[in-house]
Amino acid sequence: ALIYIYAAHLASWVCGGAERLFVSSTAEYGGGKAIRGGVPVCWPQFAGRGALPKHGFVRTSDKWRVLRTSTEPYPCVVLELVDDDETRRLFPQPFKLQYSVTLDGPSSISMALSVLNTGTEPLSFTAALHTYFRVADVRGVSLHGLGGLRYEDNTRANAVETQPEGPLSIAGEVDRVYLDAPAEAHIVDGASAIKVLKLGFPDAVLWNIGERAAGGIKDLAPGEWQHYVCYEAGAVARPATVPASASWTGGQTFSCVDACDALGKLSLGK
Repeated sequence: ALIYIYAAHLASWVCGGAERLFVSSTAEYGGGKAIRGGVPVCWPQFAGRGALPKHGFVRTSDKWRVLRTSTEPYPCVVLELVDDDETRRLFPQPFKLQYSVTLDGPSSISMALSVLNTGTEPLSFTAALHTYFRVADVRGVSLHGLGGLRYEDNTRANAVETQPEGPLSIAGEVDRVYLDAPAEAHIVDGASAIKVLKLGFPDAVLWNIGERAAGGIKDLAPGEWQHYVCYEAGAVARPATVPASASWTGGQTFSCVDACDALGKLSLGK
């Protein structure tokens, strides 16, 4: 795995001999820029849902520092970001963030974001771990585990729709927030699949820009829209609120699995 201290950004995870995260070939690094791909940390605001910069300010921060590393029982790094004069100009609440990335084994990786309210007033935020999964062609991908859920469709002014039962396929631009999504979902791409488990985050975000709008993203090379799908653990529809001197933690775990095994287990679970 590769994680940058800048923005606490996970940029690579190789599993089963294959890269599982997508990073744009024209991604920009440092200098207050958000890295296009990997797992950006969106906090304390998701997207444009508020007055802060899009997706908040921690995904472009150079103030993260390594708090600790370990190799036993599993390789792990913990990074920390603390409020300062610069953050308080945008977001007045005191806070401390800790973000851990752990290689749980040869086929699994976990991320956890902890928010400590170091102030005297409640701290509210929206957030997401904005994962870009690498896929052969997004039009051939299917997602399992979202059937029957209500979602906000951000391509239709946040209209609330219900996802039909069965696997979900992607055609054109997709930008959705699935409300109160279950802990487990599967992303199936040919013979391989990723099992996603989320903890603490109530929602799940699904996004691909689609061919028509892809030209509007300057740090996404031509044709690269086909090679990713974002599926993200998030607290989006309703802000999370942390009382004074309390903490909140949300996380996600990815495991690479055989698609046939995953689909067989999903069928048995019906």
